[in-house]
Amino acid sequence: MRPDPQDRLTQDERPKAWLGRLLIIGVVIVAALALWLFNRGEPEQQAPTAEQVVPAEPVVQPEPALPPAPDIPAPPSAPEPPPIAEAAPEEPMMQAEPVEPPASMETSDEEIRQRMAQATSSPLLDKTLASDNLVERSAATVDTLSRGALFTKLLPVVPPRGDFSVVEIGDQVTIDPASYARYEPHVKMIEGLNVEMLVDTFHRFRPLLEQTYADMGYRAEDFDNALIRALDRILAVPQIDGPIPVVKSEAIYKFADPALERRSALDKQLLRMGPDNLARVQQQARILRDALLEGP
Repeated sequence: MRPDPQDRLTQDERPKAWLGRLLIIGVVIVAALALWLFNRGEPEQQAPTAEQVVPAEPVVQPEPALPPAPDIPAPPSAPEPPPIAEAAPEEPMMQAEPVEPPASMETSDEEIRQRMAQATSSPLLDKTLASDNLVERSAATVDTLSRGALFTKLLPVVPPRGDFSVVEIGDQVTIDPASYARYEPHVKMIEGLNVEMLVDTFHRFRPLLEQTYADMGYRAEDFDNALIRALDRILAVPQIDGPIPVVKSEAIYKFADPALERRSALDKQLLRMGPDNLARVQQQARILRDALLEGP
């Protein structure tokens, strides 16, 4: 994907996989919410200098620390089958129901594609699901989002159409609300996701995701906490009603409020979607979070 200097708020921004990165597997999960949500991300930048800053209302407070993320309950262990009594000669033996084999890396990509086809019919994820190594990509996406960061190439999604635009009123420059409408198709996709299928997919591939997370240098049992933390970050993004002032720095725009500009790349990308879209994405993140913590 090529850089689009007109559609950025921080310097050296590169096109991002639209959150949406937010869900592909149970992650899929966040990576549907971190996947779909994001079209373009933005690396952390220094706040603008005093000469650049335009007074902003309201002033956004620094990003608060998140509480510890709870554990996602694991499926209960299957009870030991009772001993089979010898059948009478005239009684035929009952055939045991076939047991689904555990998920494997070798077949994971195709199975994930089939499951996501049941979770959404949106073509916006076609490019995402065409990628290979979806388990590894999803685990890395969750790790990235749980830290409030964004990474461009993990799970690519069709970006929103149109350009970022601003409105100038006197000496103040603000984000043009028309820019928010570009995200409407992606937000609708997130709202239409089959959460039950996403949760089931997460538990189906949980062992593989945890092993991949361990291969990244973390404790395998912490993966579920990272997933909840990623959703918590989405839910913690503040709602900002009214115009959002920005300042131009060379060829790109930054948030005028230094406290807002210092927030994480994830926060800033979500804020660029506009308050209505943000509220709708947060609602879906809340539903997904509740469903995960409820357990299988």
